[in-house]
Amino acid sequence: METLAVLESAPGRLASVIETAALRNRPGETTREMFIRVSEEAIETPASGADTRLGSYCTLRAEWLDRLAVSGNVAVDAMFEIEPFLGWLDWVEADTVRVELVGEAAVASELVITGDDEQVRMACIDDPALLDSVDTDLPDRFDGDQFLDGTGTPMPTTVETTAEQLSRLVAAVDRAESTDGYPLVVRDGSLGIDVEGTEAHARAALDAPAEGPAVTNNYGQAFAAVVAGLDGAVTLQTGPGEAVAFVRAGEAFTLRFVVAPV
Repeated sequence: METLAVLESAPGRLASVIETAALRNRPGETTREMFIRVSEEAIETPASGADTRLGSYCTLRAEWLDRLAVSGNVAVDAMFEIEPFLGWLDWVEADTVRVELVGEAAVASELVITGDDEQVRMACIDDPALLDSVDTDLPDRFDGDQFLDGTGTPMPTTVETTAEQLSRLVAAVDRAESTDGYPLVVRDGSLGIDVEGTEAHARAALDAPAEGPAVTNNYGQAFAAVVAGLDGAVTLQTGPGEAVAFVRAGEAFTLRFVVAPV
């Protein structure tokens, strides 16, 4: 086996983006795996999870790290358990951690995590049958940060808002004890709250200007899970009866989550 790729970063900085991309605090989740693809330009998570209602495609560009290098300029795939990886990042007492992806044929078999005086060798999931079963088609639904429908056409409705505003929508659904899921209602150029449940009927305007056709879509628990994992400015892209994409663009990263309607 050989070193296929090397990345260096402050451990907390690396852990934070892994946690967000994986929606680590999602209700009901225990041990989960992450599939990454490492190139000279970026680290990507191109795989959808087991939950068909929720897909994740995130990009961490090279400039966000202290160092990112790939042997032979060939992208490397790695699949590993998230909780052990984050645990070892926390255990290493160093300002900078080095992570080597070791394996062959552009597939990592282990991660070698090195600090000042520590080294941990952590096994990856490299069973060919398991890796072949991973769905990596979600990037095809995006043109950069633009979410596309099934025909490759940009989604017609765009909402510019914040995670804080979306949290108000989630809270209204939970407080009203709505059984219809989380409604995304776009009317008259903005996203608003219109929630009816067993305990209450809530309406409110949000700071969420929108462009495109009116939308009244409903989403399941995955909608709330994504909102809980985000902060700052968020762009929503959807259409009538369509999935919704959450896009959060940062200094050198882009988080993209797609939730299917119910």
